[in-house]
Amino acid sequence: MADLEEDFRRLRDKIASPSFQQNHGLSNEVGYYIFDYDPKDELRVREAVQNIATTATVATIGANVQVFNLYDLVITILKRYGYVEGFADFEQEYGTEQLIHEINNVLEMNEERNLIVEEIAAAVDAEEPTIIFLTGVGQVFPLLRSHKVLNTMNQVIDKVPVVMFYPGKYDGLHLSMFGEIKDDNYYRAFGLRRVWNEHED
Repeated sequence: MADLEEDFRRLRDKIASPSFQQNHGLSNEVGYYIFDYDPKDELRVREAVQNIATTATVATIGANVQVFNLYDLVITILKRYGYVEGFADFEQEYGTEQLIHEINNVLEMNEERNLIVEEIAAAVDAEEPTIIFLTGVGQVFPLLRSHKVLNTMNQVIDKVPVVMFYPGKYDGLHLSMFGEIKDDNYYRAFGLRRVWNEHED
């Protein structure tokens, strides 16, 4: 993959673009993007994301960057409803697949306004221009699938640009977690490398 430092330089330039912030030129598609990266660079990606989040504001680029870690969101919601303590025993008795099924039921992931989407939507400041960064995709796998989050989010959050940081590969259609595990097809997001190769703002 391309040099990570250069990728983040391009990302900084991209999110500072008014056309990116206002979802212009997307042929009526929602502004959802996937930043795929080599899983071995996970710690570097976390640090770079945090650096952008702390320096990218309305004052500096015209929009705030809000970071949502999917793993943290899942744990926060499950704790709120008192479900975390019993999951270890549940998994031991019924198996991992059934545990995943139950967690997705608790989170209402088959609904457009599921608890993940609601949590994010409630935290976004509607009065300020905002860009959403989604992280923790690898941390929460396989409890939560990234394509399902994106599919439900873009039904509700359709005015705010969203960048998902994906530890694997995205070719514009197929998501491959860690470069090896086929996650699922997802064709509505723009792969940032393809966008960069086609044109620079």
